[in-house]
Amino acid sequence: MREKCRRWLFPGPTLVFSVAVALFWVALRVNYSGISKFLGADTNQSFLIMNLPLMVCAAAWVGVGLALGGMAHWPRRKWHAVTALVIEIVMALGALVVIHFGARDYLRFILVHYYKSLAVAGCIGLFALALYFPVRGRARLLKGLLLAAVVFGAVVLGYGLRRCDFSCGPVVYAVEDRYQIVFSTSDNAVAWVEIGGERYFDLYAGSMRSADRVHKVEVPQKMLDIARGYTICAQQMLYRGPFGGYKGETISESINFRGVDASDGLQYYALSDVHEAVGAAAAVASGEDADFIVLIGDMVSMVETEADAQLANDLAYAITGGEIPVIYARGNHEIKGEQAENLYKYVGSRDQGFSYWVSLGDQVFGVVLDIGEDHEDDWWEYYGTAQFDLYRAEQTRMLEELLAAGDYEAYPYRMAICHIPIVHVNKHGYFEETKNTWTELLNEMGADISLSGHEHELWPLLPGQYVPGQTLTYSFDYIGDSGKIEGGHLTDFAFPSFLVGRRSLRQQGGTQKNGNSQYTCLRVEADLAGGIQTARYVNSKGETLTVVDPFEGRIGRYETIVTELVP
Repeated sequence: MREKCRRWLFPGPTLVFSVAVALFWVALRVNYSGISKFLGADTNQSFLIMNLPLMVCAAAWVGVGLALGGMAHWPRRKWHAVTALVIEIVMALGALVVIHFGARDYLRFILVHYYKSLAVAGCIGLFALALYFPVRGRARLLKGLLLAAVVFGAVVLGYGLRRCDFSCGPVVYAVEDRYQIVFSTSDNAVAWVEIGGERYFDLYAGSMRSADRVHKVEVPQKMLDIARGYTICAQQMLYRGPFGGYKGETISESINFRGVDASDGLQYYALSDVHEAVGAAAAVASGEDADFIVLIGDMVSMVETEADAQLANDLAYAITGGEIPVIYARGNHEIKGEQAENLYKYVGSRDQGFSYWVSLGDQVFGVVLDIGEDHEDDWWEYYGTAQFDLYRAEQTRMLEELLAAGDYEAYPYRMAICHIPIVHVNKHGYFEETKNTWTELLNEMGADISLSGHEHELWPLLPGQYVPGQTLTYSFDYIGDSGKIEGGHLTDFAFPSFLVGRRSLRQQGGTQKNGNSQYTCLRVEADLAGGIQTARYVNSKGETLTVVDPFEGRIGRYETIVTELVP
């Protein structure tokens, strides 16, 4: 035994280090495109630049193979282990460089994969050690107990012998003329909502969903507005077989609710680009006077895990407690990640998409639009998967149909919500035709306000103050450097438009990267009887910001921006 330990004194730790480094490069895959971008992939998509991260990862695993060879041949042949150590030290330094130059912002996503991989590798390693070191005497009993514990743990994990609790929510999303009540359980369960003695179920084609931990139940909007309360219920599903099954305990929680009442005017908060800063964003928007809140995309930087998909719910519940409605628009970062295609289960959506009309009571009508990614469909980072031109065309038809139907005319307050600004065309000219078309349709609809994010800016863009299509130049007051060309231009919009979210306490400068303790969003108050609305930017310190017009040629410093509603 001692001789074996001496033989492993160098190659053993070398193998552990090699596996740890190689697994980190596998977990780093969420940043492979970022590495290629840093190397110049935007303009040079050569084989080497596009595949270098994967090649480095492969080299790290070559080091693991050499380390295994060192285990087998040490001390007779030492070059295997020594070479492996040199390779992995270089790979580790390379990983540190990648983190320093950009991956730092994504470490929380990288480490989720890394820790899981380390746990699996550790279990495999312990199993291999148990095989390599035979035991005798009393140690056999200990080995048997350990194996029994492993089997029991596998049964618990595999067959759900665990407690079921509510783990997130509820959040009441407004979609069209219905509410979608979303909540989650810690284990698979069937779920339903009770309102005024009626039950509404989480269904799939007539069958209660039982293989999910996130639950979405649609209820009539008027029913919940009148009842002013609901109860979420779930029953754990231990096993569902073809002709039988086993259920666990039933849990429930009752929530008060208040629909939108504009008799004293409308008050709401609009948030975008939170990027995991849940605490700071919730501190800004929490308040008993809000009628509803609007989440305008990029609550999370990528949707890699179920926890990432839940982040919008974490924020919405922290603000609302499930007691007021929420309107949700998807951001471009929420298209990225392994769980992005399942996001529709967790938030307000229609037919697995994120564009729809929405009404709140008899006062508010809105259209939620989704441009999708922020480059054209042939952009290299989308590796041939983007088909957003078709998606945007569907939304154009939706707007045209809404205009033809004319139902929006019955609502005194009309909103347009989209993560990527509709009225701003960037210097590359992306989606210019779509944005011009949508602007014309929203002008015709008589939109009272447009809410967007994406740019991580706080821009009040007021109609009638800009020349459509004219190249934009930042004002001196905005950046302190007169004459800088922004390079984009604005569409011919007839409604006030606001970019609403920024991880900072100020309009410019301040915290952005890696900053989760500061946040600023937009608060809007609409006096429907008086025909005006006021908007102001508020931050997580409870301060109202004084903001300036961002572009040259405009004159204005605002604490509150007052605009007239469309008659």
